[in-house]
Amino acid sequence: MGFRTWLLTFHLLGAIVWIGSLMTVSRVLGYHAQEDPSVRPRFVWLEGRLNYLVAVPGALLTILCGLVLTVIYGSTWFRFALWLHIKLTLVLAIVILHALVIVKQRRIARQSPNDPIGRAFFAAAHGTIGLLLLAILFLAVAQPMRH
Repeated sequence: MGFRTWLLTFHLLGAIVWIGSLMTVSRVLGYHAQEDPSVRPRFVWLEGRLNYLVAVPGALLTILCGLVLTVIYGSTWFRFALWLHIKLTLVLAIVILHALVIVKQRRIARQSPNDPIGRAFFAAAHGTIGLLLLAILFLAVAQPMRH
């Protein structure tokens, strides 16, 4: 196996870890909003571990390997791979959603367990991440608009 194959393998592994854990964090935060205040501190601990020990490293691995792959394929390929431009825009949307989840997660961690927590954002984030993942997978596999 060549270097490019290893990079692609780690890119995909990072994406699976990142998106899987991000969807789990968003789901757990939604459950957190409905739980009794006595168990909320345990949710804060779980959410932090899932995000900072799994989701963030998965995101970094995905992005780093993807950038190296893009450099290896070259600027000419990148310029004409319209499907990749769309994919990268969708990945940017996931990065922004992940950042918003982190901000909200930190806010919840600092507040009192008795304070109300809205669930709607986390449900919307969970569904949006899932739809973005489907679109990204379609673009990566089918590579429409390729020259």
